[in-house]
This record gives sequence, C-alpha cells and structure tokens, in this order.
Amino acid sequence: MNRLLVVVALSLLVFGFSSEAFADQIPSSSNYSLPESYVGPGGAESSSSNNFTSTGTTGDLGVGNSNSANYNTQSGFNTTADPRLTLIINTSTANFGALSTTVASTATSTFSVLNYTSYGYGVYTIGAPPSMGSHALTGMPSTTASQVGTEQFGINLKANTSPITFGANPVQVPSGSFSSGAATSGYNSANNFRYVSGEQIAGAAKSSGETDYTISYIINTSITTPGGTYTGAQSLVVIGTY
Repeated sequence: MNRLLVVVALSLLVFGFSSEAFADQIPSSSNYSLPESYVGPGGAESSSSNNFTSTGTTGDLGVGNSNSANYNTQSGFNTTADPRLTLIINTSTANFGALSTTVASTATSTFSVLNYTSYGYGVYTIGAPPSMGSHALTGMPSTTASQVGTEQFGINLKANTSPITFGANPVQVPSGSFSSGAATSGYNSANNFRYVSGEQIAGAAKSSGETDYTISYIINTSITTPGGTYTGAQSLVVIGTY
C-alpha cells in the first residue's frame, strides 16, 4: 500500500560560539593594545592620514597554514584574528514522493560549514521525524541498515550503496590540507542510518576551511503505518568550540 507525499523541510539556523572564549585574547594596557601578536623584525597594522590609509609589514617571512591533530594556525601579519563560523543550507527541502511498504524511499539535502580560528565546531540536528496528524514516523535510535517493511526514519552523512546508491561523503574545500570537517559516530557509517533529535551529526576538532556535507535520508513504512501526507522540519545548529 502506497503512502502519500512526504516532505522534510531543512532549516538553519542557529549558529554561535561558546561563552567561554579564551582564543584570540588581545594584550593591552590602559594606553596601548596589540590587536594581533606577531614575531618578527617589524610590522604595522595600518598607517593613515586624512587622505590615505595603508597596511604593511616588514620581514613577513613565515606565512601560510600549519596544523596538527588538534591545532591549526594561519601565519602572516595580515591574517585576521577574528573568529568566523558560517552555516549555509544549500537544499531547503527533501521530497520523498510516494512511500511504499516494499521499497525504501530516499532523499538527500546538502549544507556547508566554514570555520576560521574557533578551534572547531559541532553540528547538531533538532526536530521530530515526519508526521501526519498524531502519528510520527519512527526515528532510528540505533545505527542500523534499512529494513523494508519496518517503519524507520534515519539519516547519515556518507556515500551509500544500499538501499540504493545515493548520498556523498563530506567534501573538503579547497582540500584536506585546509578543511577537516567529518560526520560523527552514528552518522558516519555507509549503508547504516540513525536519527535522534539533539545529537551531533558532524564537526571538526580544529579550525577548518569549508566542508560540504550531504545528508542522506531513508524512510520505510509498515503495513500499520497510517496513510496520508507526512511532513517534518529538521533544524541544524552549529556551535563553535574553544
């Protein structure tokens, strides 16, 4: 027995930083401050007059990115010290079409996270599974494979080959040398799915460039799943860590 249309709306839409932010503390006194600390023979953040402004440095020899398993630094006098954390929803809806008790229904959506000098971030999912009236589809509390004929709603952030070939692994932009975002435990196993509202689904342990994520959704219904139009809303929250 086919079920009617299912649509999941994906929303953003909160981002923030930890209230205990110890990164990028500025050395200062009552008369002077150093907006950025540096090591070198000389430098000037800016020079100005009534008509002109310039930014320059002397002896800026060590520039570029350096990183380890836990830390990432951008060297160079003119790099900004301001932390930035951005979450972009690239796909606002996931449409499953008509559901069936004999075939799993799938859909995908995408989002991107850009992170600079916040020492990492976590992405959390919030929202109930799709529902129709008082009946909500059963979220998958354990990471497991699709089971046709059993009511399930689950996601992962991996490239899958079952129940069909769909989804994608996180993509590092411009490369893995600058970006390090990844799916977290429970959502990083191909062909296995899970959904628990409030759980972390992705993150980075250190400052990272852009990571593009694909959420893969599955829905299975049983013979006791009520027929009708199911809708749901999933919000993503990204939190900077220090």
